[in-house]
Amino acid sequence: MTRRRVLRAFGLALLLLLAWLGSGYIGAQRACAHDPRFACSPRDSAHAIHIADPTKSWAFYGRLAPGQHDRYVFRLQQAASIPWNLLVERRDAGDPARPVATLTAASGTPIARATLAHAQIFYEPFSGIHYLSSPPVNLHLAPGSYRIEIAMKGPGSAQRYVLAIGARERFGLWEIPYVLGAISRIKTRGW
Repeated sequence: MTRRRVLRAFGLALLLLLAWLGSGYIGAQRACAHDPRFACSPRDSAHAIHIADPTKSWAFYGRLAPGQHDRYVFRLQQAASIPWNLLVERRDAGDPARPVATLTAASGTPIARATLAHAQIFYEPFSGIHYLSSPPVNLHLAPGSYRIEIAMKGPGSAQRYVLAIGARERFGLWEIPYVLGAISRIKTRGW
């Protein structure tokens, strides 16, 4: 009798786990444009954030005070067209500090810059947050190594930013619990 109860409880727990993962997987494919990651700002060159695949859709969440920097690095094996833009929460519009993103080649040559000079309003449905966004730009990049530096410019207090890069939406089954937790962290502005 006890063995039968244990098997039923185990079966029920397994069924609930599969239903949870399945619903998370379906929901993430539909609702998450970017794979969210947190920068643990500030990050210098020695501790730069490595973007494993810049063609995948990523959203990096950071928080910088004026004068601080976050650095990201990535490498392309073949030429690619990669969208990128920079965002801050619309409710932080009154803060004069603004992030500026600069993309450089391995040689140090600047390739592109993203600023909020011509910001557009963007609503992100899965987090329920309104952002000010730099105009999205497609970067046409040759094979090679690249660096992105996010610098907080101007006076003001520390501010959150989001660096969105890449376009291919891919989530593996085992990433779903992380993505669900990250969405919760974003909604509560816990970065």
